[in-house]
Amino acid sequence: MAYLVHCRDVAGSAALRAAALPEHRTYVDAHAERILMSGPLIDEPSGERRGQLFVLDVPDRAAAERFIAADPFARSGVFAEIAIERLEVRFSAGARIQRTGG
Repeated sequence: MAYLVHCRDVAGSAALRAAALPEHRTYVDAHAERILMSGPLIDEPSGERRGQLFVLDVPDRAAAERFIAADPFARSGVFAEIAIERLEVRFSAGARIQRTGG
């Protein structure tokens, strides 16, 4: 199942983010098979990073919660808010995804 994980940074956490970035990159590389899409959220006017977005392929919400709780950004206090929602993927890479059931 796909889960969207939307994380917003603590205001003024650029130094925390920078310090945790190498460990975060190692973490996401080690879990690449679970990540359908990921990247930082960017503030348009300033160009500063203000959060992180993941689309995960995991069996259930609990797995998504475990994934984000173990992320070095989460463990180091970069994230002020984390929202997790199940995502029903209808399009991927420009192609319609065939629905199964209901």
